[in-house]
Order: sequence, then structure tokens, then C-alpha cells
Amino acid sequence: MTLSRKAIRPAQTEFLLSHNILPVSVDYRLCPEVNVIEGPFSDVRDAYVWIQGKLSTITSKFGVAIDTSRIAAIGWSTGAHLAMSLAWTTKELNIQPPAAILGFYGPTDFESGDLERYHTDYPARRMRLEKIMQSLPRTPVTNYGAMMDSSEMGWVKRGDPRSELIFAILKEGIGLKVLLNGLSTEALAETPDPALVRAISPMAHVRDGSYNVPTFVIHGSEDEIVPFKTAELFTKELENSGLKCGFLPVPGVKHIHDLHLRPGSKEWKDQVEPGYLFLFGVLGVSA
Repeated sequence: MTLSRKAIRPAQTEFLLSHNILPVSVDYRLCPEVNVIEGPFSDVRDAYVWIQGKLSTITSKFGVAIDTSRIAAIGWSTGAHLAMSLAWTTKELNIQPPAAILGFYGPTDFESGDLERYHTDYPARRMRLEKIMQSLPRTPVTNYGAMMDSSEMGWVKRGDPRSELIFAILKEGIGLKVLLNGLSTEALAETPDPALVRAISPMAHVRDGSYNVPTFVIHGSEDEIVPFKTAELFTKELENSGLKCGFLPVPGVKHIHDLHLRPGSKEWKDQVEPGYLFLFGVLGVSA
């Protein structure tokens, strides 16, 4: 719902470059002006198809050869959810999925109801939903807010309509309605289709066998947005399915814990590095 392709971690992109991996950050249409399936899911998949089929023709002009058979998807928070979606949306086009996925503190189970719980760490909205609806754009946007703020949630501040909608989602259990139905009086009155909820849930795809990409999950034990136990259960399902996977629980940290970490620090080794070493192993890259 917020930020853009510019909201990346420079230290982590530098780390990838130092290992001869080319980072590509992509924009996608944000919710709620478009639903998550027709917007973010579709756009991320199209970007992946472009990277796989067209990017090498551009990089070759600059003397950079890339191996598009070895693509990893990396994401943070909702970006982790979108990275994981490539495990099954690529099958719809009969194209090779990513070789591996690294997800930092992303939502993985949309059916259990755990994501709709009351979030005590954040304030209730002050703006009426009708006013929020009137204030948001009528057509999709691909960026909103340039930087993380002090809450590190992504340019969330009181009185900003989009921020007020995020507060409503965190406090009022309307997240699935907004993601799947959009934002309108009618959409908020409609119960999300269970089939669509399953369709966007990585956990459901692992359980039905349509998710088969090696995946590493990093999650803080004190995450105030995405419950830690959902990450634990998701990785257990990956293990039960026989998929190559890894899980790094990070004690005592909240949702966005890696934003300012740099290679070589103890925090980097404890909170970030194992995920990248997993990717390197799958990709055949020397650590």
C-alpha cells in the first residue's frame, strides 16, 4: 500500500553486488486502488517475466552477462509475500519459477485469522472511512512515500489518508477485505471469497503442493505486525513438504529490524546473513 522500488536496503544490495548478483527492484500498482491479485501479484509476475526474458538484452549492451536461469526473489514484509507469490503465479504462464526465495518478516497465512488480530502497538484511525475513500486516488499508483519514518512502517503518519487506512487495517480486521475487494462501502460489507483468500496464501499453496521453491524465512520474535508463530508454522509446513528451506528466528526484535544493518556487524550475522548464505547455496554462488 505504500513505498516504491526505491525503498530498498542499500547495504544489502551492495552485498549482493559484491557476490556478482545483480539486484533488480521493481514497482507495482499499490492497493487499495487495485486488488492484490490484479495489481501487485500480476505486476510482480510480469516484472519477473521481463527479467527472465528481456533484461539480458539490456545488460549485454553494457558488457554485463547475466544467467537468467538463476534468479532469486527477495522481499520485506508485504514484499516477502509478493516474492513468495512467484512460486505459484509463474505456473499460470508455464514459466520457470525463481530458484530460491528469501522472505523477511512477511505474511504467509491468510486463512488462519492471525493477521486480523488486534494490533496494540499502533493508534486507531482518526479519519472516517468515507473521508479516506474520498481522499485516495481514483486510479492506481505505483509509489507512495519515499522513506521510512521513525516508526519504520513506511511513511505512516497521523492525518494522512493512506496512513489512516493502514491504521484501520491494523486495528479493525479489514485487511483481507481491502486486499481482495478494494476500498468502498460495498467492498467493506462483503466477506472475502474463501477461494481468493486461499489463492493469495503461501501456506495454502505449500499444503496443496503448488509451492515448491526453496525458501528461507527471517522473522523477529516480537513482530508487532505479522505474528511470529505464523512464520514458525509456515517453515514447518515447508519442512513437512520436503522443500529445501531455512528459518532464522530473531529474538527480541520487531517487524522491520534489518533496515540499517551492515555486513560485518554482529547484528548482520545474527539477523540477515544466514538468509543470504542460503540463497548463495541454492544459486551456486561462492560466499
